[in-house]
Amino acid sequence: MNNPKLTLTALAICSALSNSVLAQESQEETAQTNQEKPSIALEVIQVTAQRRVENIQDVPISVQAMSSEQLERVSIDKIDDLQLYIPNLSMTETGLSTQTFIRGVGSGNNQGFEQSVVQFIDGVSYARQQLTRAPFFDMERAEVLRGPQSILFGKNAIGGALNFTTAAVEEDNTGKLFLQVGEHGIQEVQGVANLALVEGKLYGRLSIRNYQEDGYIENTTLDRDEPNRDDQTVRAKLKYLVNEDWTINFKYERNDFETNGRHIEILQDEGSPGNPFGATLGAGFGLTEAIRETNLDYSRQANGDSSTNEVNNFVVEVTGMVGDLEFESRTATLDYEFNDICDCDYIGANIFTVPMEEKYDQFSQEFRVASDPNQKVAWQAGLFYQTSELDFYDAIRVPVGQVGQPNLSVLPTAVTAVTGSAAQGAALSGISGARDFTQDTDSFSVFGQLVYEVTDKLNMSVGARWSKEDKDGSRQLNVYTIDTRDVAPNPLSALVLLGLFGIETEQSTGHNLSGSRSETAFDPSINFQYKASKDVMYYAGWSKGSKSGGYDARANVVSSFEFDAEEASAFEVGYKSTFWDGRARFNAAIYYTDFDDLQVSQFDGTLGFVVGNATSKMQGIEIDGSFAVTEDFTLSYSAAYLDQEFTDYKDGNCFYRQQFDANADLAARYNPATGLCDYTGLSGQYTPTITANLNADYYITLSDSMDLRINVNYNYTGGQNVHQNLDPNFDEDAIGRLDANIALQFDTWSVEILGRNITDEDYIMYAGNSPLSGTFGADTIYGFIAPPSTWSLRAKFEF
Repeated sequence: MNNPKLTLTALAICSALSNSVLAQESQEETAQTNQEKPSIALEVIQVTAQRRVENIQDVPISVQAMSSEQLERVSIDKIDDLQLYIPNLSMTETGLSTQTFIRGVGSGNNQGFEQSVVQFIDGVSYARQQLTRAPFFDMERAEVLRGPQSILFGKNAIGGALNFTTAAVEEDNTGKLFLQVGEHGIQEVQGVANLALVEGKLYGRLSIRNYQEDGYIENTTLDRDEPNRDDQTVRAKLKYLVNEDWTINFKYERNDFETNGRHIEILQDEGSPGNPFGATLGAGFGLTEAIRETNLDYSRQANGDSSTNEVNNFVVEVTGMVGDLEFESRTATLDYEFNDICDCDYIGANIFTVPMEEKYDQFSQEFRVASDPNQKVAWQAGLFYQTSELDFYDAIRVPVGQVGQPNLSVLPTAVTAVTGSAAQGAALSGISGARDFTQDTDSFSVFGQLVYEVTDKLNMSVGARWSKEDKDGSRQLNVYTIDTRDVAPNPLSALVLLGLFGIETEQSTGHNLSGSRSETAFDPSINFQYKASKDVMYYAGWSKGSKSGGYDARANVVSSFEFDAEEASAFEVGYKSTFWDGRARFNAAIYYTDFDDLQVSQFDGTLGFVVGNATSKMQGIEIDGSFAVTEDFTLSYSAAYLDQEFTDYKDGNCFYRQQFDANADLAARYNPATGLCDYTGLSGQYTPTITANLNADYYITLSDSMDLRINVNYNYTGGQNVHQNLDPNFDEDAIGRLDANIALQFDTWSVEILGRNITDEDYIMYAGNSPLSGTFGADTIYGFIAPPSTWSLRAKFEF
């Protein structure tokens, strides 16, 4: 890893430069005390990063936030758009889940994982991967908290937290309507109505959204565009004013997502040691259209994917005063039901599909009590309880087709050719390797934080969370017929799955596993905050984070079932400043984090995923700031430097035929005894060294009733590896992406042109090997492709 003194030096230089500006300002203000100060100032951003409403400049952690006005101004309508504005945040949708990383820390593809970066919406944990598609509309605020947030947000938020707050109920009658149409069949309608139901007592807010899109990838097999989306959301809120001190808030939200197809292409198809996969399927099986080419050209061949996801969330929040103490109770239920049909060979041939069914139910209760934050000793404490049930089913489903009918089912004919046994080939026709997984969790925790005002400039904060978690897990893998859940009658079916594909089933090796875990964790933190002046603050802190262990939902082998808890020790030093009479801000942070038993899930090279634990370190620097250059022109910037590596990870899954790679170091990492590879000293997926953002917002008054607003955003992501097994062929070059919004605003309505990726950059978000291609002697890799240049028109009406 690089020397941390470099980043310390960088922060010292930045701090010195900022302080010199502040010192000069102070001298000028003294000399001009009788002159009127400029009225131009930056918007004050309020956050709840420490469970209290505070100015972001007073929060002693690395946090970036966007207010409702900023979110609307740049037209962020889905969560993964945040990464275009906030460095060291990466969000990528894959074939099985959405992966979120902060500072190079995240969770891979496995339904047994809680996320290392936890999403909170209105104080409720949305820690499952299938919950990250929640739409971004009618929002009050979005916050990205970097580093462990275990004390106040829960022990599983070990990598960071996404803290989102939806728009609050207003005590007024207002409404909004948004309409959008764009390329690739984009159509969107949003409506918001806020009503006084009982004046002075009861108010309500209803928010509705429908989003449709045809997709930007052409599926030449099915002659349709993909992914075709139809998303609907209804959010209803009530605010009941009990009296001057007490308020009860109710919220119900339902999301329905329906998607057909995926944004995938085959990007590499090389023979190693055999022929390219496409050539083998064409010449050997007559399937000449299975893989047409490997260019990134927004076209693919596939037999069809589809998914639906229904999410329900109900929250009751009670807030009030008990004497001089703030009291808060939050009761919440959260559930979803996800169904997916994945054409997971990712090509236009009938090899196999993967049906997936995932059902999740969660109940949580939190009580929090807090003192007046302005007293010499301020504190907050609380209790938290959560119980959840997860049921997951998936299957590797081989379609019906006799030997000699590869157009209906490739594997029976292929297995016959490989083994010389028609009986073994026929044993695969119409069967599935079906996996049933359950995981039930009960967790309880006690947390608290105390802030002591040592002097009028120095504060010391200490906090801790004690947690106990009980978890039961089970996994069975059986050979079924595809039309029933009955065990396949042919005993050869299980033996062929085991011998050729490494799938251990109940019928071959007794794949019927269960386990129980009970663990406790104690996560403390300490932080010092020094206010050099009303506009300058330094801070330094240490915190410990943890994430519970659990059970592997997706492995095909009995040896991979239980994984250990994850722990992190994090140090952070930072600086926050406001200067130029409130027209400018500059913030910086340096961090260093040690991870023990980092939970990692990787593709096993054939048909499954295997979980392991690794040790990792990361360090870096983050800066952000803004300048109100004029009353009408604001320039904002942010950047991050990341240095991450595995310090002990000897049992990683290799990329395809790594032992024969031309790079001697990579080849030497292969262990012939285990078939695994040593990742020690390497950086992980999604760990670009540099990420940065530059945003310009220009506001022009054209007349008494018309204004022009132009917002341009440039996002830079440095080179990174996007392959789940770190194949060096997918070390992607740096990408610079440009977005723009141009709006004409009138008194009660506006019209806006939205441009996304306007320079039409082609880039890959995620890559992996096409399952079973290696069995055919080919190195075939698919990738998830980012959208091309997309323009749309949006109108907004207020009433």
